[in-house]
Amino acid sequence: MRSFELNIFIDRPYNEVYDHLAEPINMIGLQPYLTTIDILKEQKDSSGVSLRPFYMLETYRWAGLPLFKGKVYTVIQLTNPKKELVIRRYSRGGAQIAYRYEFHEIEDGRTHLVQKTDFEKVNKLFENIVYDRANKTQRGLLTNLKVRLETQ
Repeated sequence: MRSFELNIFIDRPYNEVYDHLAEPINMIGLQPYLTTIDILKEQKDSSGVSLRPFYMLETYRWAGLPLFKGKVYTVIQLTNPKKELVIRRYSRGGAQIAYRYEFHEIEDGRTHLVQKTDFEKVNKLFENIVYDRANKTQRGLLTNLKVRLETQ
């Protein structure tokens, strides 16, 4: 399967960056196409990992007009608290994408955030479109996260 990796440096301590990204409500304003969010009850999986599930309604526009709306089931998995988390998206049509975030503390309270995207299940017919959209969306999310946290 295809994958890509993005890196960003944020002038905030890594635990603040982790805490912000670990909360579903904070996706508002970070995800470029997100228009509505419905947060579900937090759970734990069989190995004790905390799961924070939610539904997102994404609206894609062209010339300011809504072109397409899609409901996406998303789960934030706190796989290694304060060091790593995984956000899994389950889209209509069977696409499944995992976004792995690694948080590294560097000098002066800065954070090096590494984001790896793995396309776990994607229809081959739409693979290039999904790949391109995911890449643009993740670049937007990381940029919005940096701006939000550094201007607080």
